[in-house]
Amino acid sequence: MTRWWGPPPAAGQAVTGSVVFGDTVQIAGVDGDVTISLDRPPYQVTTADDAPVPLSAVRARAQPSRLLLARHQIVPFTGRERTLDRLADWVGGDEPVAALLVHGAGGQGKTRLAAHVGASCAAVGWAVWQVTHTPTPVAGSPPVSRVALPGGAVLAVVDYADRWPASALLALLTQLRDLHVRAGARVRVLMLARSDGYWWPALADRADSTLSIEVDQFPLPALSADSVDDRPGLFATAAGRFAAVLDVAAPAEGWPVPDLTAGRFGQVLAVHMAALAEVDAARRGEVLPGGPDAVSSYLLGREQAYWHHLHTRTEAPVQTPPEVMHRAVVAATLTGAQPRSEARHALTDAGFTDTGPAADRLIDDHTTCYPPSDTQTVFEPLHPDRLGEDLIALSTPGHDSSSRLERDWTPEAITALLTTSEAPPAWTRSAITVLVEAAHRWPHLATTVLYPLIQTHPQLAITAGGATLTRLASIPGIELTILETLEPLLPPDRHIDLDIAAAAITDTLTHHRLTHTTDPAHRAHLHANHAWRLANAGQQQQALAPAEEAANIYRRLAETNPDAYLPNLAMSLNNLGNRLSELGRREQALTTTEEAANIYRRLAETNPDAYLPNLAMSLWAYAWVCVNVHTNLPQALDSITESITLYHPLAEQLPQSFGGQLFSAYRTLADVLDGLGRNDEAADLRRQLDEVTSGP
Repeated sequence: MTRWWGPPPAAGQAVTGSVVFGDTVQIAGVDGDVTISLDRPPYQVTTADDAPVPLSAVRARAQPSRLLLARHQIVPFTGRERTLDRLADWVGGDEPVAALLVHGAGGQGKTRLAAHVGASCAAVGWAVWQVTHTPTPVAGSPPVSRVALPGGAVLAVVDYADRWPASALLALLTQLRDLHVRAGARVRVLMLARSDGYWWPALADRADSTLSIEVDQFPLPALSADSVDDRPGLFATAAGRFAAVLDVAAPAEGWPVPDLTAGRFGQVLAVHMAALAEVDAARRGEVLPGGPDAVSSYLLGREQAYWHHLHTRTEAPVQTPPEVMHRAVVAATLTGAQPRSEARHALTDAGFTDTGPAADRLIDDHTTCYPPSDTQTVFEPLHPDRLGEDLIALSTPGHDSSSRLERDWTPEAITALLTTSEAPPAWTRSAITVLVEAAHRWPHLATTVLYPLIQTHPQLAITAGGATLTRLASIPGIELTILETLEPLLPPDRHIDLDIAAAAITDTLTHHRLTHTTDPAHRAHLHANHAWRLANAGQQQQALAPAEEAANIYRRLAETNPDAYLPNLAMSLNNLGNRLSELGRREQALTTTEEAANIYRRLAETNPDAYLPNLAMSLWAYAWVCVNVHTNLPQALDSITESITLYHPLAEQLPQSFGGQLFSAYRTLADVLDGLGRNDEAADLRRQLDEVTSGP
């Protein structure tokens, strides 16, 4: 089947040279003080290379897991016809800048799919870039990324997007949008993730509303839904390719196909792992044991055998004994690639060695086993991710299967790795993410290690970031006490990186708490907080129902006790008006926010000290809704003018509390002026506001 991935760049759209992601500074003829920021972006952009990395038969036999790595491309990419058609339509669309999220469980083949799409784009002249998150740039690494842009179109592939902070993804999208504005290049951003969760709606909302980027997402379908579900055929193809590399003759009747009907074999990687284990076991004259964890146990056992081989070989033996190497591999799989100095600290914190020559020797020996993909780092984790997660789980006591990997030191070492230092270590995000992902498939790891760790050191989970917290909240049967421990550490206001986690945690806790209380005031508070958190995460439609319920309950309470509940009713109406406005329900939004302003006006007349700030906020909210739904603009002008008049003395008295609100009210005034056709006045006001923010 031939797919057309959009037209080649048209004549006149060519961009020569390269694109720089980072700070390029040129200074000439400058008078006065100059401030220069050389902050590096939290990501690295490189030109994608889809050429397979050779793998020798000797290395493959010694360490069979390498046959599973995507970069070697041992098994050809096949299937996924429906998904490829959909991606071709997306790439060839008319939008100048578009972002697409493809999400699915680990092992679904997302990386190979993206590589196939990238190769198709490169074949018609597109620039194809690989973007990786770099939260802590390695010392000595270049301050900028320079990549070629040979034509007028670019595909940027972002793997593990759900592990990025939202702020870093928005920074990347902003720079790619600016690339289109400056160079006229068509831009496609293909994001890969295990889940869409709460993180994606929040990001998509910002990308659409703030950056005007076309966004979409879809789950990577199961094999049965994406093409012919031929798991036996997939197994046979993989077994044949693995056998060719390992130089193993196939049985006369073909490779025996195990029962692949279980749900865990709905992923490409799971089928490939089963095929690899079958071929390698046959090469060694062994029979695979039964059980759901047999494949992982077998392949990890081969890793153990590799450590032993390196330690006992005659020529250039590795000094580190297999048992100690086991500890190093566990540590590296949790920390991810690190600078050598951090790797030393990790080994020390885990209690595996000191920071002297012994640590460097262990790091060097680990590097022999697992050469780093980046020469500026060490501690390459065990790949594929699924196998690394299985290593952590099977090394931890408490699972149902018997495993030669299980060690009594694992829980204590994992805890020490993350808690020995006074502050959360540099590898916190990586380690917590690995534990959370593994806990989704290995419940004993959650109860034995992850939950006790978070219960006593909840800041570690916060440090791991919103995406990981969201995945944590979705662990089947998660102990609610864990979420209750984290809840007080969530920011009370909007936070670009933690809004998604706050929504996920609040969602689970709210449903639980509503089933355990009949007090109407408490229920109204729960609904209001739930709606607030959902809206912050971009879940406007989902936020509407709890916002309506909160307003309804407070209305009933205010009818019988207005002194106590009228303020709550007014606030809930304001919030409900915002939700209705975001969903385009203009008449209801205007009526609701106007009612809120009227209530606050009455309250402010009797108690101005307490309610004038609320009246200012409510008048501002009404004006904002008018602008958002493009109606009642003369009334909006009166409302925002009064709001600004009220905010001025408040901001003079308490600038930290009200200065930001006053500034935002002026921004809304500029929007109202634009809506009234008074564009020059609006532009002049915005210039004045920009001068305030950029001033000394």
